[in-house]
Amino acid sequence: MSTVLKRFSLVGVAVALLATGCATGPAKASSAAIVGGQSIGLSTVQDRTVKVLKKEPAAQQMQDQGKLDGVSRLVLADEITHKIAEYAAQRENITVDETKVYDAVQEKGGPEAAAKQSEQDETTIYRRQRDVLVMGELAKRNLSTLEVVIDFFQVKDPKEAKEKAAEVTADPSKMSRFVQEAPRTTGGQQASASNQKVRVTENPSLVHTMLWGVKPGTVVAFPADEQQSSWMVALVKERNTVSPVPGEDDLAERIDPRLLAAFGLRIAQFLAADLPVEVNPRYGVWDPTDATVVGNAGERAGFVGVPATKNKS
Repeated sequence: MSTVLKRFSLVGVAVALLATGCATGPAKASSAAIVGGQSIGLSTVQDRTVKVLKKEPAAQQMQDQGKLDGVSRLVLADEITHKIAEYAAQRENITVDETKVYDAVQEKGGPEAAAKQSEQDETTIYRRQRDVLVMGELAKRNLSTLEVVIDFFQVKDPKEAKEKAAEVTADPSKMSRFVQEAPRTTGGQQASASNQKVRVTENPSLVHTMLWGVKPGTVVAFPADEQQSSWMVALVKERNTVSPVPGEDDLAERIDPRLLAAFGLRIAQFLAADLPVEVNPRYGVWDPTDATVVGNAGERAGFVGVPATKNKS
């Protein structure tokens, strides 16, 4: 599953023309989005989009062809993710060594090379690298000690997964029936369980998923594998801190840095779960599953829902 922490190729991506006209929301007409009461200005997103169009030939070519959508949403998602990372760093008292930020950018050939074929430019790339280091630190602090307890089941059809997740959100008592009715795997095993304890060290394929990014009481649905051949629907019941298993002390050093950052993003999302994210309708809606902005709710890569008896996050 891709996240905005990964660099993207502009080939095949429809490029957004700069937004025009009157905003219908959020409340501040000059905002592209509002995160926890903090505004991300329309001008910020527009200016960054222009820079991407100027520096990426593929983006310019698509604009010339009159294609819409894409880059401005990625830029806005980057701005939203930055707000989330910034909030998480403040909550966890994380400070980043600026020398490491500078060195990381230089290792990629300098700011211009590091920002190539991405929504970043030579100025924002340093901020992005700072956010990645924050995510890495959050991941290291939780990798060996975070455990969630879930009820879950798997299905093959993404539409069915999202619909059943919505049903559980509306009525959590349905979860037990769905767990019992879940189809068996090709090996004859039941693809479901109640009160299942899950740790990322024992379930590395789930490292990037929303299991780690939500509060207890939240229902999530997402692809259970990269091929999206199976979807998991889970009700997160508990979130616990446990003792690390012997031999996991250096685990963070042995994991792909991109996966570590993806896991850290989920921790940041959990820490910022009480910050509402409002996206100006001209850009679309926020998709927490992929940490990006999509055109409408139907395009979200997964499902995140909180039962009415719980506090919305």
